[in-house]
Amino acid sequence: MTGHQPSDGRPRDAADAADDELIARLRRIAARADPVPESLLTAASAAFGLRELDVRVAELVRDSAVGASATAVRGLGARMLSFESGDAVIECEVTARGSRRDLIGQLVGAVAAALRVQVAGAGAVDVPVDSRGRFSASGLPAGPFRLRCSLADGSTLMTSWTAV
Repeated sequence: MTGHQPSDGRPRDAADAADDELIARLRRIAARADPVPESLLTAASAAFGLRELDVRVAELVRDSAVGASATAVRGLGARMLSFESGDAVIECEVTARGSRRDLIGQLVGAVAAALRVQVAGAGAVDVPVDSRGRFSASGLPAGPFRLRCSLADGSTLMTSWTAV
């Protein structure tokens, strides 16, 4: 903010400079006392860095973890996710194995030519899809993920980022 002209047109004075210094000091203190977790920075960067304007987004419409008790969410059961975009639906079952996740799913209402699992902060994994739209991936790292489906009609369908 140093060197910035106040919006009311008045010249900067010593009080403005003192305010700028105070704000800078508070930012440094906050950065040391409560830094932004690296995993959050990575996920945020991935979310913005991988946007594509011509892709249809399948939004999360059902999540079995929503409304479940804390013990159910952290239990050994599978988490069920449903993403929708128009007539296309992607149903997923995510099972936690320690810090890894196994994913089983099916694309309905569209034909996938290829499917890629993207995990924030990790490499993407290409996953085979059978003629019925079924797919699976094992040993994915925990964290926000999304699915990118290249459809047979040449379009692309991508799920919203979801933390698992």
